[in-house]
Amino acid sequence: MRGFKYFVLGLILGIGLTLGWFSFSEKNKTSEPALPALAATSQQQAPFAVIYSFYQALATGREDLLSTLVTREFGAALKSTSLLQRWQQRRQQDPSLRFVFFLIKEQEVDLKTGTARVRGSAEWVSSRQGTLSVPQTIIILNEQGTWKIQDIREQG
Repeated sequence: MRGFKYFVLGLILGIGLTLGWFSFSEKNKTSEPALPALAATSQQQAPFAVIYSFYQALATGREDLLSTLVTREFGAALKSTSLLQRWQQRRQQDPSLRFVFFLIKEQEVDLKTGTARVRGSAEWVSSRQGTLSVPQTIIILNEQGTWKIQDIREQG
């Protein structure tokens, strides 16, 4: 009878310790992150979010929105170079052409100088041509807390 008491006492103690251990370890594992991974607030905008916004505006023909996404110098260069005209012609020739995403292959961000560089490709989809991939290097500049595109270089 004495052996049975010790067995039951050990069983109860073992179950209690096991439940206590798992409830304590679960509380420590579920900590909230300081900032969600995809958060882009007005005070802390992600530098590469401007690329997606730029190409969305370009794809939908919102040239008026482009000036808010690029630096003043690059905005003037966009009007004088053939980059903007080529995309307008492509959109006119193929109305099914849609921007999908910008695939980042290499990136650098320097928060001290407020510059970022990204190498990758703009991915477009068309019902006529299929997938169109345009390799590019984009330079981004932080102007008074807002990231803006400073230069886009297409790679042949």
